[in-house]
Amino acid sequence: MSTHATLLLSLHDAATIRLGLQKAAISGPHSFIRELDADYDREVLLEQWLRPLAEQDDLRYSVQVNGQEYWVLLETLPWDSTFFSRGMARLNALVKAGECAGLREDGAPAAAALDAVLAIAKSRGIDYVLAPASPNDLHLLRSLAKTGFELIETRCHYHRSLTPAAGQRHATRMAGPHDVASLARTAREMVNPYDRFHADIAMSDQDADRMMERWIEASIVGGFADTTIVPDVDEPEAFCTAKYHREHWKGWNLRLAQPVLSAVSSRHKGWYVRIISELDEHLRSIGAEHSFLITQITNNAVIRSWEKLGYRFGKGEHIFRRLL
Repeated sequence: MSTHATLLLSLHDAATIRLGLQKAAISGPHSFIRELDADYDREVLLEQWLRPLAEQDDLRYSVQVNGQEYWVLLETLPWDSTFFSRGMARLNALVKAGECAGLREDGAPAAAALDAVLAIAKSRGIDYVLAPASPNDLHLLRSLAKTGFELIETRCHYHRSLTPAAGQRHATRMAGPHDVASLARTAREMVNPYDRFHADIAMSDQDADRMMERWIEASIVGGFADTTIVPDVDEPEAFCTAKYHREHWKGWNLRLAQPVLSAVSSRHKGWYVRIISELDEHLRSIGAEHSFLITQITNNAVIRSWEKLGYRFGKGEHIFRRLL
């Protein structure tokens, strides 16, 4: 197929692209939560995708394929690239310009457009590309399959209204810098073989372990999380981090918060449900009304724990990866 790629934001202004993405049925990441403002949720996502980027990080292209325009929104991941010592990027969107692709539509033209941009990315030193994909987006799934992307993780999102609970309380506290060593060890040792770092054979076990440790350190002392809840003991080996997302509460018209990263060692067997329950209590105390969590669809024990606490299924999501 004949292709021609041009920098997207040099061809269209951001407002035009935002409108086109809306017409292409792009939805916000939390649209499965009916109580929030879905238009605002989508606008936050599009603002992130269309924000100004440094020239070396901008891989957003308009590609003409046999007269049809496709938008490929790819960006480099500078932090990840430095941490893993390789060129990494993320595909945010692959759409027909300003329209919604049909569920039965062949993905070959879009795949040709994506391949054209991946060639540019490779010429800039990118060799690892992530691509989140909704199971509903059959056109994107076909396009990723045709361009050699591999599935490395399937996630599910659960959520609940934070109504007052009447269950038993448990002794927990917020983690501090003195807890980093024991919690980093827990994150490293309690391996989930199905998360995207451990499931990807292109990632070494050592790099995956380093990533878990770094997340804990960044959560507790680097501001990556707003709080980390642990059992109220010395050197705890169980935790759950959380983000409040207060900056979006007004726009969402919903005070939505998110437990993020968790692990529980054998020393604290049975504590996972207790920590999530106590974290929900903490989120209520800071004014949150609703909570959502994400895990791998293979994580049956965690999903059962969530359901026991009143969480319900929201949506699924695939994570693909291609090596260039």
